[in-house]
Amino acid sequence: MKRQDFIKSAAGACLACAGGSFLGGQEPPSAADQTSLERRARKREETFKQNYISTLMENLEKSVDEPTRVRMMNDCGRACARRGELFKTAEAGRGDLKAFLTRMTEILGPDSAVLVDEKTVRWNYPRCYCELVAAGPERLPAVYCQCSVGWVLEMFETVLGRPVKVRLVQSIRTGGPSCVFHIDVAPQA
Repeated sequence: MKRQDFIKSAAGACLACAGGSFLGGQEPPSAADQTSLERRARKREETFKQNYISTLMENLEKSVDEPTRVRMMNDCGRACARRGELFKTAEAGRGDLKAFLTRMTEILGPDSAVLVDEKTVRWNYPRCYCELVAAGPERLPAVYCQCSVGWVLEMFETVLGRPVKVRLVQSIRTGGPSCVFHIDVAPQA
């Protein structure tokens, strides 16, 4: 063995031995300590997500023109809808708007999906269902909720098999008591 290799090996062994001696005298963290560490880690993660989403949305509003922002957020919402469990309800309800609304009311609660007249649906959420921000920043730029508009568009266009129009009336993330959308389900000319 070359002298240089011997010194490297010996140094490594000494470091391993010293580390083992140091750690050997310590007790593993208690279950309460571990729970506290996990709770703090989750809190840091949530804070990180909140700050990230807030910064992203603020920069989107500052840097991108409104029609592009709206289209980008609508596209995010549409993709989210297609990946979600409720999309199966929309697919199962193809061609039957009233059955879809009845099923969604069973899932989301009373008054969540109301056929106002033959061409208008009022869609209402009592809380924010977005996993990214539901427990997140108290207020977000209004453009964020265009993601939910895209989600609603995708659901209703899947059920009806044609384009619809969705208007955001109010949202929790921008200060409203609930999220409310009006959907024009009349065939577009």
